[in-house]
Amino acid sequence: MGDNGNTGLGAPELASDERLREVAAGAATLAQGAHGDGVRALQEALGAVGHPATVDGAFGPKTHAAVAALQAAERLPPTGVVDAATLAALDRRLAARRTPSLREAMARAAGLSPDQVAALGRTPHAVQASSAPSRHDVDHFTDASALPQVVPGAVPDPDAPPPSVDSVEARPAARALGALAPDRRARVDEVRRALGGDAPALAALDRLLAAGRLHAGPLLPSLAAMAGVRRDGRLVIEGGIDPHLVLAQAIRHVDNPLRVRQGVGRGTCGAGTMEYVLLRLDPAELVRILDGITRGAGEVALRSGRALRMPRNAIPRDASGRVDIDRLLQSALMNHATAMSWIFDYDNPEDDDSFWAALGGDTRVPLGNFTSLFQDIMGGSYTSVSSLLRSGASVAEDVARAVDRGERVPALLKWREGYHWVAVEKIERGADGVARSAILRNPWGWDKCQGPPPRAPVPEGGGRFRMKYADLAEHIHGATLKG
Repeated sequence: MGDNGNTGLGAPELASDERLREVAAGAATLAQGAHGDGVRALQEALGAVGHPATVDGAFGPKTHAAVAALQAAERLPPTGVVDAATLAALDRRLAARRTPSLREAMARAAGLSPDQVAALGRTPHAVQASSAPSRHDVDHFTDASALPQVVPGAVPDPDAPPPSVDSVEARPAARALGALAPDRRARVDEVRRALGGDAPALAALDRLLAAGRLHAGPLLPSLAAMAGVRRDGRLVIEGGIDPHLVLAQAIRHVDNPLRVRQGVGRGTCGAGTMEYVLLRLDPAELVRILDGITRGAGEVALRSGRALRMPRNAIPRDASGRVDIDRLLQSALMNHATAMSWIFDYDNPEDDDSFWAALGGDTRVPLGNFTSLFQDIMGGSYTSVSSLLRSGASVAEDVARAVDRGERVPALLKWREGYHWVAVEKIERGADGVARSAILRNPWGWDKCQGPPPRAPVPEGGGRFRMKYADLAEHIHGATLKG
């Protein structure tokens, strides 16, 4: 795979031309006056996606107009000049036309013939799926516009996704990174092909590439490994999950970790916080874990050597509002963290594990269990600190020091009438060095900041909020710290 030497083009009619590969790499453009096979391939592709031009290999006014029409449709500057962003948009549109039917995809993923899958569709327990993305894979941040006025001086998320790869701001940064090494270029091609016509995921992949996050390190190899392996057929048959969605959702989560959601009516705040912190600290490991639990065996070895297994009942979609990978991973984490998981498995439909539900009336991840699981996943040594043994001010001081060192600290806060896991992301200090406030993230994925503890939302939404440091010290119940 990737033997065309292109820089991410998935359409063979584009990837086979050397001039178009140079355009895709940002090393050239095509404009009026150009001639050759690359222009002919461009003209044919434009016609295929509904912007016809005369197919003669000469870049004239009609081709210029067709390119400008495509750019306008893609919300790009309508210059009529083909650059890397324009070619990537054209490539995505071609890929979308080739997306196989869901029945064919289901057959491939499950190792069945299309007729066998059709027969399954007539059974009473069949999943009625469509070729559209997951019904939980859209509209993640519609709540942001309705948030109340934030406190003055709120800061943007320092880890927010970079500008769009098509934007003017991103181009100098992308050029400064240089070309991908040939082996990495081939892996990007493999991931791109596996995504098919999933435009949001392809755009997220482009942003990761533009930001240099795929140029080195284990993230790209982890994504390529996921792209090259068939998913567990039960995901399709029992969950209606199109085969590419696990990879697509993983890429979009890596691009923007604020997509992670605990889910409505689910006591999975600890698992949601763990998923979010792992995305922030080690996204390649999160991809590796997701890859493992969604393969046929349904399990993966963690860094501690222990196995993380996905409960079978986590596969069918529920009413929690989570995307598929949130449901699958959080259920696996809840199951692993259960004190008696060798007897009582976590039950996603009922959101309980029987043992803790019997003791406390609900499902929860106790502080010690959370720390043990976090250590299994992250490797190294982690410890629990609790206000049961020390003052809240002392626990908050430990958390603040860890955050100042660059850690994202999972913290258990006294929340309304109970407890709630959140991630502490930043400590804001005054000119005298004294901690004044903290930025935290609620795994709900949104927070209108009503009810105790006192807090206020920050502009980017996605569940991030600010609270006074004194209130953090008053409401903190425990935390998991490195070392």
